[in-house]
Amino acid sequence: MLEPEASRTASTLANCDQVRVETTATLGTIEYAPGQFTVGALPFPATIGGVSGILGSIVTGLDPSGKTAQGAQHLTLIHFFASEQGGFTTIDRAVCAPAGKDAGTCRVNDVLTVVSGTGVFSGAEGSLRNHGIIDFNTNSLSVSLRGRICRSQA
Repeated sequence: MLEPEASRTASTLANCDQVRVETTATLGTIEYAPGQFTVGALPFPATIGGVSGILGSIVTGLDPSGKTAQGAQHLTLIHFFASEQGGFTTIDRAVCAPAGKDAGTCRVNDVLTVVSGTGVFSGAEGSLRNHGIIDFNTNSLSVSLRGRICRSQA
C-alpha cells in the first residue's frame, strides 16, 4: 500500500529545521590541516536545528573579475558546523562585490550546500544563503544566514 502524498510530505518536513543566524564574525587565518593555512570566518557560536555549536568557514578558491581584479571577487568556500551532538559541512559559492567607495568593504552573497553530516546531522541535506558585508578594515563579516537543513530519519 502506498503512503498518501500528504503523509510523506509531513514526515519529511518534521525532520527539517529552518536556519536563521544573525551575528558578526571575525575574519582570520585558519589552520585547516597540519601546517596548511587559509583565511575564513573564525568559528563563532551558533544554534542550528536546536543544536548549539560553532560555525566557521575557510576560503578554498578565489577568482577575481575585472581587467585589474577591481570587480567582484568569486569565492569557493567550505563552512563547517560542529557540536558535541554532531555537525555538517557545506560547499559554497560566493560573490563579494564592491560596496561603495571603500575598497576595503564588499557585499557578499553566498549559497551554502550541505554535503555531509555526522551525529544528529548524519545524512543531512539542505541549503543556506548568507548576505552580509565583509569589512577588511576591521576583519569582520556581518552574517545573515537563512535556509533549511533536513536530517535523515533515524
